[in-house]
Amino acid sequence: MADVPKPSFIRLEPFIHQVGGHSSMLCLDEATVCKPLVKRELQFYETLPEAVSKFTPHFYGVIQVNVQPEEEGYVTLTANAPKFYQPVSTSPTRRRVRLRRTGSIEVSQDDHTLFEEDSLDGETQPNNTSLALNPWVLKCHRDHLSTIINTCTTQNFILLENVASQFTYPCILDLKMGTRQYGDADTLAKKQSKMVKVVSTTSAKLGVRVGGMQVYQTTTGRFLCRNKLYGRSLSVSGFTQALCKFLHNGKRLRIDVLAPLIKRLEELLSVLHRQEAVRFYTASLLLLYEGLDLSDNLERTETLEDKDNQRKNSTGHFKFEEAIETKQSDNTAKISPGSSGNTTVSPAAQDMESIVNAFEEERQRSERLRHRRSSSCVALNDLLAGSSNLSVPSSPSPLQSTAPRTPTVDVRIIDFAHSTHQGLADPVSYTGPDSGFIFGLENMISILKNIERDNG
Repeated sequence: MADVPKPSFIRLEPFIHQVGGHSSMLCLDEATVCKPLVKRELQFYETLPEAVSKFTPHFYGVIQVNVQPEEEGYVTLTANAPKFYQPVSTSPTRRRVRLRRTGSIEVSQDDHTLFEEDSLDGETQPNNTSLALNPWVLKCHRDHLSTIINTCTTQNFILLENVASQFTYPCILDLKMGTRQYGDADTLAKKQSKMVKVVSTTSAKLGVRVGGMQVYQTTTGRFLCRNKLYGRSLSVSGFTQALCKFLHNGKRLRIDVLAPLIKRLEELLSVLHRQEAVRFYTASLLLLYEGLDLSDNLERTETLEDKDNQRKNSTGHFKFEEAIETKQSDNTAKISPGSSGNTTVSPAAQDMESIVNAFEEERQRSERLRHRRSSSCVALNDLLAGSSNLSVPSSPSPLQSTAPRTPTVDVRIIDFAHSTHQGLADPVSYTGPDSGFIFGLENMISILKNIERDNG
């Protein structure tokens, strides 16, 4: 088989699930994102300790992003295909995005208004702004990409794993970790500014603050979004309420994701306790879980199965007659007018054994179908369409399950522009683990355990 030719260049689009940070994140494909290259972060990814790497996005190298002017003030961002690159197939629902020289983004909305920015007063009512991407993405591209676009310059980006790609509806919480939010090379003015943000937010008391989040609401089919300004306004009790909000899908509190999230956080805590001289200054911790609620899917599956069983019970007699008629049709078709036996076989002449066999075949087929329906979850398209046409996916999927299963969750550390460790040979060296990050991580685990205890 001939190799599939790879494209000479790839058109890049904004990463629609960016909830925090200030850099413009782009998508190379569904599994890979591009982030503007910062030398310190590149060095950290290239040399980070192996034990920590399982809690960071996979690093794939560096790519150059180019600006190609188009008519009517539009531009396209492209990149040459990396060596050995095999593109990941694009989802048919991928949004059509156009960029203007001003840095603004135009999105073909269609029916994909997946995001709405939550009100800033702490209430649950949205502000009626529906978008096809997280509102924070618009700000990042307006502030950062416009510089690249207006100068028509090229810029290097690092290639990272898209950790949200494993989810259908990724619920994401970006947490600024630690009690120190500046790097060794920062100016005095910047250090003072960062220290003010720490002492005036939950970073000082808890070692962690909300940097942004999106949570999928099953009641509306949209993500509710909050940004870092919301996180800075929270008190200690407000921080706990924010975590509950992150865990609430509009219908119920997702208690089912707490145990796997806590387990993953405890694994990270164990690793960090063993790290000597690693400092994650200004880094963020991402908590992710699948917004597609498996319990809702199971409930719908059972409801549809009950309805299907009622339908089958009420039409069981006709199923038997269908089996007879099908067998007659098959026999009739086998005796064609051009054959030596050109007479039609009547029902009276049917072999009763063949009729019974036909019925048994139909019964076994129905039994197999019933078993498949009871042991699998509804396919995503059927869920969205409200269909009762249940089928087993041809390959494993997040929706396929024969028993209650652990929800998909993930925990990753990101943003290493001010991080350090012994392998970087920096002028300033440290000993022992990162106590500030660990302080925040321990408080996160404690708060999540309290939520689990109070709502379990």
